[in-house]
Formats: sequence, C-alpha cells, structure tokens
Amino acid sequence: MGAIYILDRVSLPSKSVSAYQQAMRDRYLPGALERGMEWVGSWVTPPVELEEGNEFVTLWSLPNIEAFWAMRAANAAPEVMAWWAESDRMTQSRERKIMTRAEIS
Repeated sequence: MGAIYILDRVSLPSKSVSAYQQAMRDRYLPGALERGMEWVGSWVTPPVELEEGNEFVTLWSLPNIEAFWAMRAANAAPEVMAWWAESDRMTQSRERKIMTRAEIS
C-alpha cells in the first residue's frame, strides 16, 4: 500500500467560509504538519458563497500506513481534540474519508 489520503468535508453555514479557513489555518494546520500530514489543498463548493452555506473540502496525504497510524495516535492530544470541538461549533456537519490510490485500467 502506498500513500494514504485523508479527505475532510465540512458543511458550513451561510457566510462562514473565510472564518473557517482562517481558524483552520491558524489552529489546525500547524499541528497537522507536525503530525506528518501534508496539506494537498482545500476547496470550496460551490465556488461562490451561498446563503444556505457551502462545503469546505481539504485533502491531506501521508506517505504510508505507518505514518497514518502515527498521526492517528497523535490525534488524541488535547489540542487536536480542542480543535475538532471548536470546528464542530463552527460547522453544520463534517465527514472524514481515509483513502488510498486505486488504479483504473
């Protein structure tokens, strides 16, 4: 098994994309990088802020399954748990998918 990808999907209420982006950048990203996660990118869908809200999608990668388990163990740290509690107060829902590449030939 090669690289592991983590896809975070967060449903945001109206007009909250910028606030969530800043909170994630300031309070989650530094620790995620320390835990070995590589930030691949983030996206907002649809590509304009809507009154009914948006979805914020972030893709992370880890080099292998061992790095994934090490990161997962570090996720129990109080600062990580505090971030997700804060995130839950700012969002309507969130979902995390753990993936690896599957070639289609």
